[in-house]
This record gives sequence, C-alpha cells and structure tokens, in this order.
Amino acid sequence: MFKRTIVAVITFAALLCFTVTGDAADVRPGKDDTWLVYWYICGADNLEGIGHLATKDIAEMQKVKLPPNVKVLIYAGGTNLWHHPTIAANGDGIYLYSSNRLEKQVDGYANNMGDPNTLASFLKYGEDNFPADHKILLFWNHGGLSGVCYDDKFAQRNDKGEVVDRPYLTYDALKGAFAAVYGNSPEEPPFELVGFKACMTGSYELANSLADFSRYMMGAEPSVYDWNFSDWFADLAKDPSMNGAKLGKAICDSALKSYNSYFKATHTFSIIDLSKMPELREAYEAYFDEALKRADEEPGFSGAFARAATARNVDRYSNLYGDLGLIAKNTKSIMPDASKKLLGAIDKAVVYNKRGEYINSKGISTYYPYKSSEKSNMSADSYEFKLIDSQSSSYAAQKKLYRKLLELDISNLKEEIFSDENGAPEAVNILNDYKRDRFFIQFMPEQLKNISDIKCMMLPVTVTGDGDSQSKSVDVGGALSISADDLKIDWKKGTVTENFRAVEQVFDGHRISMNASVSSRGHTFYEVPILYNGVTRKLLVRYDIATKKYEIFGFGSDVENGMVRQLQGQPVPGAVITPIYLTINTDPADEIIGYKSEIDPKTGKPVPVHSIVNQYTNPMDGKIYYFKRTLGEPFVFTRNSAITERKINRGFYLYFFAFTAPNGQMVTSAPAIIGVDHGEVARAGTLDLKSAAER
Repeated sequence: MFKRTIVAVITFAALLCFTVTGDAADVRPGKDDTWLVYWYICGADNLEGIGHLATKDIAEMQKVKLPPNVKVLIYAGGTNLWHHPTIAANGDGIYLYSSNRLEKQVDGYANNMGDPNTLASFLKYGEDNFPADHKILLFWNHGGLSGVCYDDKFAQRNDKGEVVDRPYLTYDALKGAFAAVYGNSPEEPPFELVGFKACMTGSYELANSLADFSRYMMGAEPSVYDWNFSDWFADLAKDPSMNGAKLGKAICDSALKSYNSYFKATHTFSIIDLSKMPELREAYEAYFDEALKRADEEPGFSGAFARAATARNVDRYSNLYGDLGLIAKNTKSIMPDASKKLLGAIDKAVVYNKRGEYINSKGISTYYPYKSSEKSNMSADSYEFKLIDSQSSSYAAQKKLYRKLLELDISNLKEEIFSDENGAPEAVNILNDYKRDRFFIQFMPEQLKNISDIKCMMLPVTVTGDGDSQSKSVDVGGALSISADDLKIDWKKGTVTENFRAVEQVFDGHRISMNASVSSRGHTFYEVPILYNGVTRKLLVRYDIATKKYEIFGFGSDVENGMVRQLQGQPVPGAVITPIYLTINTDPADEIIGYKSEIDPKTGKPVPVHSIVNQYTNPMDGKIYYFKRTLGEPFVFTRNSAITERKINRGFYLYFFAFTAPNGQMVTSAPAIIGVDHGEVARAGTLDLKSAAER
C-alpha cells in the first residue's frame, strides 16, 4: 500500500457589494475638517524591488491634487531597491505629499519597519508635526502568519543569500505601537480607519488588536493584488466629509477597476465596525469556551468540530485562516446557541462585505491550524502554532481546543478496526457492494471520531506484456486524480461510497492531474500542475457541478493549502503547456523537469524543480518507491483551448479512499482496482493487478 499525504485546498474569495450599515456610520466629519493619511509602505524585494508595485501605487496617488485640508504622510522602507524617482534619489524615510508635491521630511534608512518602535515613531512624528481632525492609517506589504510588514532590508540570509527569516509586525506588536503613542485605552479612537493592502488581514485577531484605536478596519480575508489609489484619493479630496466606513467603501469599490474577472469572482474585502468588537468578542469567547468544554467532556466532539471547520464550504486562506462565520454556521448542529450568537455578532460588526459569486465569506476570518501543503502534518510543536500560541490576539480557549484537535490520531485506524481472522493488522479494506456495484467502507460512528476529511484518489495503471501473469509488467503512475465530487459520505451512518463516472479530464486532449479542493455553491475548484513555458505553475480550474463543464480561471506560481499565490491571469495563446503527472516507481533517478520563476541569488538563474517529491519504503518487501513528477506531452495553448471530460475507453486504475486527521495525518484504504473496457466497468477489491489484467 502506498501512503502519501496529498491535500490541495483552493480557497477563493472575491467581490460582491453590500450596503454599509452600523451606528458609527452616522458620524460624519465636516467638509472643512483636516485629514492626515499615514501610509506605512514596507516595500519588500519581491513587491517593489522586482515588481515596482509601491512605485506604481504612489504614482497613482500623485495623479490627484489634494486640497489644503488633506495631507499624506508616507514612511517608505523595507526593500533593498526603490524605483520611485523621489524615494530612489533620497532613500528610506518619511515623506509628505501635499497638494501635488512629494518631499522628504526625515531620514529612516537604518530603521526596521518590522519593529514596532519604527511604527510608533512614525505615528508620533505625524501627531507632533501634522495634527489633523481625522486620521487614516494604511499598511502596505505582505500579510498573514499573524502579522504584517515583512522588512527585507533587515532579513536574515544564509550563505547562499537566501532569506531565512524577516522581521515583521505581529498583531501584539501592532497593538503595542499604538498604545505607545495613544495609551492602552484612549477615550476616543485616534483613527477613523485602519486599512491593509496586505494579504489575509480581514481577521478577528487583527480587528481585536486594533479595537481601541480606530473606528473602522478594512482588510481582505484572502490575498490582495491591487488597489486603485487615484480613484479613492480623488474621492477623499472631493468629499473630506466622508467617515471611515464610507472611505473604506471607496477603497473597496475602486479596487474592482484593477481586478479582472477572476479576482472579482474569487476575492473579498470587508469593513469592520470596531465599536461592535465588545459584543463580537463576548460571542467569540463564549463560542470557544463551550467548544473546549465539550471537547473535554464528549468523545467525538473534537472530530465533529474539525469536520465543520474543514468542510469544503468553508473559505480558507493560506494554512492559517478560515472564514469565522462559515465555521460558526457549520457548527450550528453541534452547538446551536453559541453558533447563533456568534453569527449575529459577526453580522453586526461586518458593515461592508464585497464577495465573489463562488464563495460564502461572512467577511471576517479567524485562525485555524489548517495543514500546509509543504508539510505532512501540523502539530502543536510547529513554528506556526507556536507563533499563534504566543500571541494574546488569539483566545486562550481557542488555542487549547486546537491543541486537542492537533493531537487527534488516526495512525492506529487499521490495527484497531481492520484485522484479518488471525488478529494480524491489514489495510482498511474497500468492500464491493454488488447491489449498488460501488466500492464502499462501513464504519461504526465511533470509528470516525478522529477523521476530519475523506477524499478518493485514482492512479492509472499500465499493464504490458502477453501470456500468463508472470510475463506481464505493471507500471503504476500517471495523472493522479484527487476528487471531492465522486464520493458520497454519510457521517451519521458511517458509510463512504465511491461514485466513479468512467470519465477523465483532459486539456486539449492531453490527460492532466486534477487535485480537488473546495466544493460549495454548485462548483468545485481544482489545481492542475503544469509547466508554463518551462516554468512550474498551478492552473486554476472551476468545475460546474450542474453543467459538468470546466472553466480555466488562470494560473499562479505557487499553491499553499489550495490558495494560489501571485496569480498571473489567463494563459496566453502561443504559450507551451506541459502537464505534470505524479508517478510511483522504483527508479531513484532525480531529474530536473522545469524551473521556478524565482532567481537563485548565487547563480543568477531560475531555481530548478526536480522530479522526486517523496519516497516510501514498502514494509512487505523492503523496496523503496519514489513519488515523482513526470512530464506529459507539451502542447501549444490557443484561444480555443479547454479542459473537458472524455469517456474512458479502456484502462486500469488503482482506487483509494484517503482519510485525514485535523493535523493532516493521512491513512489510505487498501487499493482496489477499477477496470474499464469499452464502457463496461469492473471492480475488484484486490491488488493482484496481473490476475485482474488477465480477466
């Protein structure tokens, strides 16, 4: 039996307009009131240094001539290379933009933007030199991993010049910087709006940290790709009487103009009324207090909570955040009162939520220890969990509950439940229900208590040779399919049933590997590994369950827990596409199959991608099996290129059920065999492939 943890969760968030509501929205500044916009731009080598992105956004602002009562104070740093002519010539530091002039005020070359003292000194400088009736603070950089503003100038590097760590502002550090300037609990919030052009910043933890210092917070649960700075700065210049909610709405709406159809459909922005945080905090803490108490007292509750949090209708962001409202919605059946109270508090706090048609986001996320695709599992000893555990922004009961979830173990599933008549352990066996002609597994309810997710996996098998079984050879590998659609799971009855449709996905006739992730609102998202002009990429594909059609959304350079990073839009006609398959064999050769887009600082060339992904030693015969990336036939992308389904004419497939624990630990069933011959499907619950081939 082959073991392999392969989990791909594509999480998508997007934009759909809602009405701004809330009591604080009725407070309006006067049209002659003064405004100071603090803009904390931590450039980052891969944003400004390579992409010129901070330069682009500053240039957009400079298209707007500001009135005398509106000024912008910029702290520029965090990158080793600036392209903006004014900053490149004058270096890091504080700049003032008033009317239509950008001038340097203070040198800041030696200051680390990931240090809360730098942020505090920036705020103090603004308070002392440019007092205003109303203030906005914008953060510009990367987000996630419980913080923002990763400073590349102060990054730690290894002897190859590769970044191994970067200082950044944790949520607790942000709170400390504000408190150093304004006190721990100012009578009135000093800011009208705190906004983030940074990924994964629409979180409860971040809002909770800023609750005493701003009337509103604007962030995005998923990745952020662009804002339109000229439009919303023009809105503020035209109407300085708008409040934080209205200005945040202008920022959200203007971003639509620079987002293509994919982003509009799969991204979300939200505005949170921080005056509603006390009620939300009370509901949030009561929710996790009850969940922890139930987990301590009721066997099986932890697994049920994990299934609710990892269900495929929950929008997930990186390996750390899930939509809080959807998690609460999914737990209404196991803790109805606490879930209802939390959902009500979320609805009051989130006063503006723009979301796409393919997601369900409620507008605020929360930490959850989703497994990273780069690791086999997540644990309480992991760097990510320790980081969150050290932050006061995460609630104590929440962290204790997650520690329990991460300790759930399914490694003994085979030994405890499935054994032969002599008591020796054997693999979880797939049974064949001849009445339904489907593979299935029947569990007792208590046997499912530690399982958070179930998927099916199919791997093509090639049988070659003539004559008896001894002269035949079997090659296992090809386009691995991990499906969320082709399973029927009844958690109450403990049944998992296969729904093989005898079809396979092809890209312009070429077999591809499809890894399923989220599945809700009538669709499933997949990632498809490819080479795009020789560079490794992940293609995003949406499957419409009703029409059974596939839509290519675009492609990106990386996928972490299903979320594609640095999306590059649609493939361009003329580009060469090469499918990447996962194969399993005993060949130890490790070849270069393609390249990443990143440049190796030592060689100055793209980073190579090797074929071997992992390896597994079969305890039965001691052989080492290698999980390898293998390239398919290249083809040229055209305007008519499409992903479609075709009927499988003939072939053999290994079929597995894959059971996952909350920490990402996976146990697979024994492989069964599905054979297809001119439309007829045969199933065999045995691994004797050669005998099956003869039949």
